[in-house]
Amino acid sequence: MPQAVDSLTSVVEQLSERLRDLESRIAQLESVSLSGQSAASSEALPQPNKPYAAKPSFAVVAPVQSSRPPGRPSGLSRLESSANAFPALGKAALGFAGAFLLRAIAESGSVPKLPIVIVAIVYACLWMLLSARTSDRFASVTYALTSTLILSPMLWEATVRFEAMSASAAAGTLAMFMILTLSLATARGLQLISWIVTLGTASTAIALIIGARELIPLAAALLVIAAASELTLCLGHEVTFRVVPAVAADFSIWLLIYILGSGNVPEGYRAAAPAKLIVLCAILPAIYAASIAFRSFVRLRPVSVFETVQGAASVGLAAFGILSVSGSTAARPLGLVFFAMAAVCYWGTLSRFIGDRHSRNRRISATWAAALVLAATFLVLPNSGQVVFLCVASLVAATVYTRNPKLSLGLHASFYLASATAISSLGVYIWNALAGTVPQAPDWRAWVVALAAGMCYAVESRTEIDEGRRRLLWLVPAGIVAFTIAGWGASATVRIAAGRVSLAASHVSMIRTIVICVVALALGLASRRRHIELRWIAYAAVALGTLKLLLEDLRFGNPASLVVSFVFYGLILILLPRLTILR
Repeated sequence: MPQAVDSLTSVVEQLSERLRDLESRIAQLESVSLSGQSAASSEALPQPNKPYAAKPSFAVVAPVQSSRPPGRPSGLSRLESSANAFPALGKAALGFAGAFLLRAIAESGSVPKLPIVIVAIVYACLWMLLSARTSDRFASVTYALTSTLILSPMLWEATVRFEAMSASAAAGTLAMFMILTLSLATARGLQLISWIVTLGTASTAIALIIGARELIPLAAALLVIAAASELTLCLGHEVTFRVVPAVAADFSIWLLIYILGSGNVPEGYRAAAPAKLIVLCAILPAIYAASIAFRSFVRLRPVSVFETVQGAASVGLAAFGILSVSGSTAARPLGLVFFAMAAVCYWGTLSRFIGDRHSRNRRISATWAAALVLAATFLVLPNSGQVVFLCVASLVAATVYTRNPKLSLGLHASFYLASATAISSLGVYIWNALAGTVPQAPDWRAWVVALAAGMCYAVESRTEIDEGRRRLLWLVPAGIVAFTIAGWGASATVRIAAGRVSLAASHVSMIRTIVICVVALALGLASRRRHIELRWIAYAAVALGTLKLLLEDLRFGNPASLVVSFVFYGLILILLPRLTILR
């Protein structure tokens, strides 16, 4: 044992001598290097009292080492950054410990549950305040997530399980918590925190609707959350999460209509007065209409895809809900509101959104205006007045289009005419005259639509603003006039011929083929200048004649009628391409 100790001591002494020798050599090298650098610098710089030498002197300069310390390895920096996250996670764990402590006290029954619930709500809000005041982003998001995960389960248990809080109080707490978060997070641009809290409050409200079966207060809370999000956006802050409260609010209103709007309320749900349901349904489109109007009509911001879809969905859902709850009582007031909204949209189309920079807003506003006018027409006017009003609207749109050649206005004239044709008897009359049982003279509503179509086309033909493919805007009025003439001509010819001879099915099919071919020929002649819409209608008439030959003439015709039908059809196929050549 002593020999081992002596040998170990000798080895240590040898290593010590070697280290001292290396240290002395390194010190000598450093001194030589420093002296060489100082000598080189002194020779390179001019001496004040010594003239320059005749021959230049050269000195070997050692490379200068950088004084900047070497950078830390990336692995070490990552380890340090991840180590900085541990305190935030530890504080969050302590926060959850406090929440579970409050839950244990509430379950013990030693104290009333309501004060514990109030303390837990304040506790969650304090974590949100801490999240807003923390400069570190990771810690801020962690504390916001902690606050949300403390509040949401606590509210559900306090309302559904412990029954220590009413559904109205829970709904008010969710709305207050969302408003608190928006006021703290949006000022600093913390979008991720807003996303977390929005998802948490919306899912908690829907879970409470299912668990507590209280629709009115929780739907109102979701509407408040949606309104707070839109108000934040209107105040100039960035809001990327607005789709979440919008979808949640739409879903709550749909549940409200589906469950409470019907006469039979399911067991476990509390019935509500129709006035409350109507007010909640009306608030939904009011929120988004006000937001879109302020951002688009006042501040001239482009309308987004979300605003287009959500605006239409909220209006449609609210209208369905109001009409389901009130029946026909609210139809007229709702229609008047739609007329007012359509007037605002037309004002934006014609006066506010001027220039190519606002073309998107102009098109969307015009589309909303046309849809609102059509819906308001069905809600306000009786059946006999709807056709007349839509025909007048088409004439007004055509007239305005001649002075303001926007594409959407030209489409509106065709849209209103097509709607008037659909609700009148004109379409049925044309179909029966050309393919079914030959009718008598059309009623006055059919004549009103045909006359309006002719007037729209006459108004259009007086202007020179339409060239090329823009002429297709007038395809609908020209088609209505052309097929009305064809139907009336076939019906009149059959009636006149029936008064002189006995007509069979083969004769009727032959007369129809001749009339269709004559109308196609007339349209081809009329389209030779610049009316390309008439050319398209002529080819549509030929296509209709083809179907009629296959389905009617070959079925009911005899050899003589088939000869006449195919002769006329063959001639029109030969002549029409030559007649439609532009000159």
